[in-house]
Amino acid sequence: MTLKPNKTTLRQIKRTNVFKPEKKFIAENRIGIDVTYIINGPEGKPFITEDEINDLAPIIGEKFRQLKNGEGDCRDGNTPMLGWMNIPDEIEKGQLDSIVKTAKGFSSKIDAYVSLGIGGSYLGIEATFRALGHTHFNQLPRSKRGGAPEIYFLGQNLDPDYFRDTLDMLERKRVGINVISKSGTTLETAIAFRIMRQYLEKKEKARASKFVIATTDEAKGALRKLAEKMGYTTFVVPENIGGRFSILSDVGLVGLAVAGIDIHQFVAGFREMKKRCEAEKIWENPALMHAAVRYLAHKKGKKVEVVATNSAAVYQLLRWMEQLFPESEGHKGYGMWVSPSLYSEKLHANGQMVQDGERNILETFIKLEESDNRVEIPKDKDNLDGLNYLPETGKDMNFLNGLVIEGPAFAHFKGGVPNMTISLPRRNAFNIGQFYYMMELSVALSGYLAGHNPFIQPGVEAYKKAIFALAGKPGTEKDGNLLAEMRGMERKTI
Repeated sequence: MTLKPNKTTLRQIKRTNVFKPEKKFIAENRIGIDVTYIINGPEGKPFITEDEINDLAPIIGEKFRQLKNGEGDCRDGNTPMLGWMNIPDEIEKGQLDSIVKTAKGFSSKIDAYVSLGIGGSYLGIEATFRALGHTHFNQLPRSKRGGAPEIYFLGQNLDPDYFRDTLDMLERKRVGINVISKSGTTLETAIAFRIMRQYLEKKEKARASKFVIATTDEAKGALRKLAEKMGYTTFVVPENIGGRFSILSDVGLVGLAVAGIDIHQFVAGFREMKKRCEAEKIWENPALMHAAVRYLAHKKGKKVEVVATNSAAVYQLLRWMEQLFPESEGHKGYGMWVSPSLYSEKLHANGQMVQDGERNILETFIKLEESDNRVEIPKDKDNLDGLNYLPETGKDMNFLNGLVIEGPAFAHFKGGVPNMTISLPRRNAFNIGQFYYMMELSVALSGYLAGHNPFIQPGVEAYKKAIFALAGKPGTEKDGNLLAEMRGMERKTI
């Protein structure tokens, strides 16, 4: 069997930041949403009827109008958190060119780039990087990475082994870091930055500040104060865009540009989906339809959304969804748990539960229609596994990988699991931009339909208080009752 050149690697080598979307390209990269297995059902009983969707249409349309007008429960403090809605149109080419220029200059000085951040300051960046890049990006020579440095992520957990192992990968390399934190005091990121800052100061001495980018609040906060003192290159975390909606701001674009991703094409994808989502008719607007199906499914008792894909690259986008939806929807006992799955791997793990378990599941497939590469299945003279019929009939891995969506979608539908399929034509920055905007609008509408603010996450503060009290952080004495309660409970250990 002869392997052809890896098209993912070739794309990395040939990446540019000069993108003009043409009609043919846009038509070939149109994301679709198929609700056939939602509006139909086993034995002819639809799970959700077209009438139910049509009845919801004016309600969801009104919620959409409120969002566009900045009305409704959308504030964090006094700030309406709706900047993500208009940023695709507000970003100018000059701003993108400036980010690319800075990123290229920074990249040229380093062998490895470390992005420090957690939650919305991390997941979108890593998801996009891994969705578009070679699976083993850092193990390729720099020429096959398109000139980009190795890319690493820290500050997203407190696992000392993970951190120490990453430092091993940075040994004998010139390292640059981008610390992403609005305040500069987020525990996981602040600890990672403290360690990496001292690591750089030891290696680079007086030049250390040239290897640090700080993406933080424009005017205030601990990180802004330090950045101005040390003379770091800085970018801004927008005041009116929450972390999980921030991938199209400096928060995401800087790291993506360092990784060599075409951020002009990425922005164009956001713009295209934003334009599509201006449609008022629910059957023409993919974000409205997605939000409507999930809302009606929840009303009918669906508590878990299994989001499955046939692509290991696209699976990374599902990890981004795993934050976006639960953190936006999980208020006052409401919301569906999002469970990312890679098929066919997970079909051999929890497929039995999906097929025959409790009927509390909605399934959403994110199907990659066209992989970068084609892999043929060779004939075998002994044919002991009985698979020669595949190459003999011209079927390859790509053909079978499409079936791991189509087959389970039908089988699960027949087993009583309603499901919809979102088609992602191919792996490019344009399509991922489209996908992100569609999901951001969908989850915003979901919060409005449920009657709560989808742009805040008050429940996240509870665990932080407990950790800080246990760690003895100065100022947590006022939470002494909480600490006493935790330590005073009788432990039952077997």
